[in-house]
Amino acid sequence: MKKERIKGRKNFPTEEIDPENFLDDETVKNMVKNINKLKLTPEDFKKIYNCVDCNECETEKERILLKQKYLEQGNSFEGWKEMLEYFEKYRTPYPSNEMRLKIPEEIPKESNTLFFMGCLSTIRIPRYTENALKYLLNQGVDFTILDKEICCGWPWYVSGSPRELEICKKENIEIFKNYERIICLCPACYFLFLTDYSKDLGKNVEIKYITDYLKPSKQKKSGTVAFQHLCQLKNRGKEGIDQFVEGIFKKSGYKIANVPHWCCGGGIGYMHRTDVIEEIAKKRMSDFNRNDIDYITTYCVSCWWILSRFCKKCKIKPEVKDVFELLL
Repeated sequence: MKKERIKGRKNFPTEEIDPENFLDDETVKNMVKNINKLKLTPEDFKKIYNCVDCNECETEKERILLKQKYLEQGNSFEGWKEMLEYFEKYRTPYPSNEMRLKIPEEIPKESNTLFFMGCLSTIRIPRYTENALKYLLNQGVDFTILDKEICCGWPWYVSGSPRELEICKKENIEIFKNYERIICLCPACYFLFLTDYSKDLGKNVEIKYITDYLKPSKQKKSGTVAFQHLCQLKNRGKEGIDQFVEGIFKKSGYKIANVPHWCCGGGIGYMHRTDVIEEIAKKRMSDFNRNDIDYITTYCVSCWWILSRFCKKCKIKPEVKDVFELLL
C-alpha cells in the first residue's frame, strides 16, 4: 500500500471521490483472469469507467481490457457514438479538426524535427499551445508543424476501443517517417509514441517531450509557484521529472510551494465519468487555494485544461499561468 501523500485522502483519486464504485487492483485482476466468462451490462458503467487513467494503480492495462469487454458486449456510454462519428470525419474526438491557433510566421515550413501538438492542444487550449510555440522559437529550436494533425488515438484506446488507435498509428507513422525527431506537447501522445508506435517507427525517429527543451529564464523571476505535476509522466517511467522542472524554476528565481502530488482528474480529458472528474478537480483546486502561492502551473495539456477552468470555477486565490509564460 502506497504511503498517504495528503493526510486523510486516498492516493487513488477515484477511490477518494467514488469509493462505492471503486475497483481495487485485486478485484480488477480477478475480473480479467475470468474475462471470457464476464458478463457486463450498462449498470456496470460506473464501476468499469470509474478511472481517470492516472496509472496510480498497478492495473491500468487490465482496466482498459475491462472497458474493451464492456464495449464488445454491446454496451455504451454518453458521448461514445459521437466520438466514433468524429473519428471517421476528423480523426479527432471533437466535432472539428480545425486548429484554433495563431501560427507564428517564424516557424519554418521544413525541418527534420516535427512539433506534434495534439488535438486537445490545437482545438481546446490554443493560448497554451501558442505560448509553447513562442517558447521553442525563443529557445532557437528548429522545428516545423503540420497543417493538419491526426489524433494519437489515446481517447479511444482508454475508452476501450483499440481499433481507432491502430488506425491513428498507421496513418501517423507514415507521416512521422519523414522526420528524425518528434517533440510532443501532450504526455498521452508522448506515451503512445514511445510504446505502441515505437516498434513500427524504429530507432530512426527520436521521441522527445516538451520538458526536454525547458531552460532557466534569462530574466530573473520572482514569486512562489505551485505545480500540478503529471501523473502521465511520473507514473509511466519518467520519475524525477518533477524535480527537474522545479529545478529550472528555482534557477529562474522562483520559490516552489510544497503541494503534495495528487491527480487533477484530467488524464483522459473530459469524458466517461465527468461527474468524478469534476469532483477530483475541485478537491485538487482546494490544495492550491493558499495565500502563500502566487502562481499555479503545469506542463501538461490535460492538466492545463483542468487548471484553467476549475481555478476560475472554484475562485481560488493564486493566478494560473502555463510554464512557458512563466519562463519567457
